[in-house]
This record gives sequence, structure tokens and C-alpha cells, in this order.
Amino acid sequence: MTEQQGIDDTNPLNDLEEKLATGGQPDANPVDVILSFLNSEVYIISSDTVEGIDSQVEPLVLANADGDPVLAVFSHPSRVDQQYLEAAPNVLGTQGAAIIANIGDELGMVINPGAAYGFEINPEGVANIRRDFKRADEQ
Repeated sequence: MTEQQGIDDTNPLNDLEEKLATGGQPDANPVDVILSFLNSEVYIISSDTVEGIDSQVEPLVLANADGDPVLAVFSHPSRVDQQYLEAAPNVLGTQGAAIIANIGDELGMVINPGAAYGFEINPEGVANIRRDFKRADEQ
């Protein structure tokens, strides 16, 4: 990962980051950000390695400003801060939709903690996304 450490934190690296960058603008559509997240490969980090297709991992969970647990999710492997890698050195890619489907009801989510492009979703917001956004083959 040494070649990625010099990446500019304010330069969007993929479609999801482009949507996150425009998400705070007055004419931004939050649905675009959510759809991009659901359809993008995103990254979680874990102290566990993936042994096989059915292996389970315990992803890194952080505490937000209120002390509530939030799943740390990253839009690009280079967005994972070194301090997180020390606790959970394995960077694992998955679809954003898989995160939403498997996160549970008591856990919020933070995208790119500490980075320029990121946001936090509380457990209710995660449940709303799960309820309101279905895969095309589920409708």
C-alpha cells in the first residue's frame, strides 16, 4: 500500500467518491449517493483473513461522537488510515449492497472515517436504505 499513501485526500478516486463530493451541494440528490454506494465495491477492514467463500469475518467497528457503534467502510483501499490498519490489517472488498443487507439493526455505518469524502448513517438510516432500495431482481 505504500504507493497509495501519497494520494490526495480531496481528489475523488471513483464514482462513489464523486457522488460523495457533490453530496453536500444544494442541488445534490442523496439518492444518487445511496445508489452509488449500493452498486460500488467498498472496503471493510478486519483482523480476520478470508479463508474461503463461506468464511466469516469480524469487521472493524468504531465508536462515533456519541459513543454509538458504527461499522467502518471505505470507498477505496487508500482511504484506510494507518491507525485502523494497525488494529485490522486485512482490507476486504465487497458490494455496498452486501454491507447494507448484513449490517444488522443496531449498527450504524461510517464511510471513510476522518477523510474528506465521507458520512455517517445511523442504524435507522441503514434500515431505511434496506427498506427503500431493493435490487432490481428483487422487485
